[in-house]
Amino acid sequence: MKNVLKKRLPRFLRKNIGIYGGIALFIILMTSLAAAYVIGNQGIRAAFNDVKEENRLEDGFFAVASPVDAAELSDLLGPSLEFEYQPYVDIPSSDGSEVRAFKMRKSIDIPFVLEGSLPDSDTEIALDRLYAEAHDLKLGDHLQVGTENMEVSGIIGLPEYIVSFKELGDLLADREVFGVSIVSDGFFAKLDEEKMTYQYAYKFKNDLSREEINQANRDIIKKLGDKGILTDFCAIGDNNRVNNLISKLELNINMSTYFLVLSMVIVAFLFALVSVHTFEDECSFVGVLIATGYKKKTILRHYLTIPVLVTLISTGIGLLLALTFVYKVATQSVYAYYVVPKMLYTIDPARMAFMIGFPILAVILINLIVFGRKLNLTPLRLIRRDTKKEKRAANAHEMKKLGFLNRFRIRTVIRSKGQYISLIIGVLLAGLLCMFGLGMRSSFDRYIDTLPDSAVAEYQYVLKSPLLNPTVIPAEAEKDTISTYETEYNGRMLPVNVLGICSDSKYLQNIAVSGLSENEIIISDIMAAKLGVNKGDTIEIDNKLTLHKWNAKIVEVVDFELGVYVFTSQKILNSHLEKEEGYYNTVFSDSEISGIDERFVSTVVTKDKVADSAKQMKTLMASLIVMLTAVGIICYVIVMFMLTKMVIDKNALNISLLKVFGYRNKEVNKLYLSQTQWIIILSVIVFLPLQYFLIGKVWPGMLNSMSGFFYFRVTPLVMAIIVVLGTATCLITNMIHVKHVRKIDMTEALKNRE
Repeated sequence: MKNVLKKRLPRFLRKNIGIYGGIALFIILMTSLAAAYVIGNQGIRAAFNDVKEENRLEDGFFAVASPVDAAELSDLLGPSLEFEYQPYVDIPSSDGSEVRAFKMRKSIDIPFVLEGSLPDSDTEIALDRLYAEAHDLKLGDHLQVGTENMEVSGIIGLPEYIVSFKELGDLLADREVFGVSIVSDGFFAKLDEEKMTYQYAYKFKNDLSREEINQANRDIIKKLGDKGILTDFCAIGDNNRVNNLISKLELNINMSTYFLVLSMVIVAFLFALVSVHTFEDECSFVGVLIATGYKKKTILRHYLTIPVLVTLISTGIGLLLALTFVYKVATQSVYAYYVVPKMLYTIDPARMAFMIGFPILAVILINLIVFGRKLNLTPLRLIRRDTKKEKRAANAHEMKKLGFLNRFRIRTVIRSKGQYISLIIGVLLAGLLCMFGLGMRSSFDRYIDTLPDSAVAEYQYVLKSPLLNPTVIPAEAEKDTISTYETEYNGRMLPVNVLGICSDSKYLQNIAVSGLSENEIIISDIMAAKLGVNKGDTIEIDNKLTLHKWNAKIVEVVDFELGVYVFTSQKILNSHLEKEEGYYNTVFSDSEISGIDERFVSTVVTKDKVADSAKQMKTLMASLIVMLTAVGIICYVIVMFMLTKMVIDKNALNISLLKVFGYRNKEVNKLYLSQTQWIIILSVIVFLPLQYFLIGKVWPGMLNSMSGFFYFRVTPLVMAIIVVLGTATCLITNMIHVKHVRKIDMTEALKNRE
């Protein structure tokens, strides 16, 4: 008897090939794309972690005014610190760009070679990959560096220059104008010492806690500062040349995980509908099986076989596609901006188990719930299709004024309310994916458009220390103080910019800091949205270098889209930083200040740089945005096709009866397809605010790994596109189902007499 059920499986699959084929396609798309981004970005992260260990990424660096004897430096900083002298010179090349030349490293920040080799002679140079690609340089090509014609011996990456920002505070890495390189010790000895930066990289010999690292970094600054030789310092936790990559990878993984969860919810929803549809279609067959002696567990196993196999095979195909070539889409944007070694295939067992296990578990549980409950009915009720109590509408007589056509449509909707409710939920879920993708694009566009206008001034100079000759700063410029603090956020430390505003500020007049006490702060709306805090809350922020812990109450939230900012008075901040009252380290100006000594400048921020950095961020996210948009559209088509098909199948007997009574196909379409079309279109429009609200709620979690934040914004144009897209999808599926209605034969009414 069991063989009879096994032989039936191929026929059952052929009969429902449209439904299971649609679900299979959906699972393959979702799994392959989501897994590709998870696998690709985790692989790059694993490769970078190997570089951190094997190539010994620094724990920080400092620069001094002149070289210090190694023994003297060791005595000054103590035995717990390992350091290496890594000076550099920025040399102009023949094409107008600059190449930062480092001497060979031996123990810290050892270069990783991607092609070729490190220089063996004084006429060879090894370039970072993206600079070489930007200038179309390959192994064996020649580059004029200063007065020397150098041969490219290798294509490399430097562990501390994953992103080649010229200055740490730069917002944009432009490989057309700047790159890094390694040259031989002999060539480096010929360079002009007056243009040299005397830099040292260091590593802690012991594993330290976060508090111990902060204290050790403070000791380094104090000891070198007391000697009067420190010109620059940066701990690895503040190095954007490295941390920028980590933030990008975590963002991609987070986005993909949210996308995967939403996709699996849709898959579970679709399987629930298929289970209900299958049972209602075959309850008579199930009743006969029970009446002839089949056990309920045998019947359950029979109906679980195809859904489980379809899910398992589809998930397997999706993962195979992700591992073979789809991952290249996910890694392309990373390789286009970051110099990282080739990714390592790393499988996260938890995520892989979730991707495979969740759909299968959903299939099993849903079928057990649907069939388990229904199988408790008597065989007679199942054979008679008496699976639920149907009540005639008490107010049916009140619809006489609506006319026959409208009354028929309303009763059709009421009779198939389960299918129509499922259709509406499907539109909601599919629309979420579509709005997610299109909304990301519009959010970035708005971020790019508004960010330059949010800049405080045309120019912002962030200084390493106050200028020796402050007279070069124009009287109309403004001198403030800025410092980096951090606060705990979702299990990690989030950088926070603290800006101390001078008493007579003309650029930040709308931020009233004059009346603040030492334990009161004003924060940006970006920070409030990022941390989920409001006016009246108290937060703790720590300064890693001064070790100052600041427990402050938020007295106001202001509109300031440049990032996560805390505002206080310059006097209060200088006091916390243990600086004299007139100390400053940032200058705002509406014109370029030409007389500032570049040795004192950490970075220069302009409105153009801010705009370019936002555009570059969008470019980095382009592949993910395109993926989400495309999948949202495909999801729309699949879900609407499947659900409208289920509605028609549910009413197949009634459609057949109408044809027996002489109704033409055109008239049948008006009775059964038109209301479905209008319900879908209305659902698309009505659910737009709800979809926007739901995505807005989970959006901060998606940006958890970013140090900054931007709002999820959907423009009227995006709303219109979603409505047009939903309407077009509905009309196309309607046209397909017109052919399906034509195929319903009049003999269906005779075969299904009750």
